[in-house]
Amino acid sequence: MRVSIIAPVYNSAAFIEESIQSVLNQTYSNIEYIIMDGGSTDGTVEIAQRYGDRLTIISEPDNGQSDAINKGWKRATGDILAWLNADDLYYPDTVEKAVAHFQANPQTMWLYGLASFLDENGEPGHYRYPTFPWDYDKLLTFGNYIVQPTVFLRREVIEQFGYLDESLHFGMDYEYWLRIGKTYPADYVPAVRAKVKIFQETKSRSGGYKRMQELETMLKRYGVTELPQVLRHQWVEAMLDERDFRRIWRYPRYVLRGSAKWLLRKTMPKQVEKQLRKWFVK
Repeated sequence: MRVSIIAPVYNSAAFIEESIQSVLNQTYSNIEYIIMDGGSTDGTVEIAQRYGDRLTIISEPDNGQSDAINKGWKRATGDILAWLNADDLYYPDTVEKAVAHFQANPQTMWLYGLASFLDENGEPGHYRYPTFPWDYDKLLTFGNYIVQPTVFLRREVIEQFGYLDESLHFGMDYEYWLRIGKTYPADYVPAVRAKVKIFQETKSRSGGYKRMQELETMLKRYGVTELPQVLRHQWVEAMLDERDFRRIWRYPRYVLRGSAKWLLRKTMPKQVEKQLRKWFVK
């Protein structure tokens, strides 16, 4: 079974080498690794080129992350497809565990696993990200509990359902899980693990109101008219960023939590935040 891993990157020199090594040092060897670079100017391409023919690097302008991933998937030759962002990492046996599950479960069309979370320095990030066994209704109403770097899909999924929605900047993974999950339930395989870096500059933390708008519009395609639970305190934070004090009350139960998180984010030194997370996030 050949596994194709696509890495969409742009000006990722600070993180890319560790991510490359996490792929190239997998215990499973039949891997096709394609780095789709959007025209970096910070040395990202030069770092990747050090690894010679152990990977393929394509550097050309793109229309964003979804476009880069789609272009990579169209080049890919693997039976199993995945993508890994430049600041995320696999454990040494991540691919081996995914392949073993597909081989043992021929009816499985896609799977996801567990992640640990790191800060920008690679230290434990102490972030709470609930992950659950597959439940389509929970995916709609609770929120996106699937950690993207742990996802692996059979090629047949993409052949049947197409590629990522390139109009989406923040929620293209969430939309794809909803699209394919209506037909093919995913297998939850905790043995498939990844390391995910979360810090203020990552898209999941920096999108603000624009991210909320995109996700809300996307979810309406699937009959959801209210934001999922895990996004409601983020809505409050986004409205505070916008100074829209009327709309913070859209979700009254989340105003206190969202306001507190917004205030701490705006006023608390980063090291204090990290220490609090270490104490209180289990």
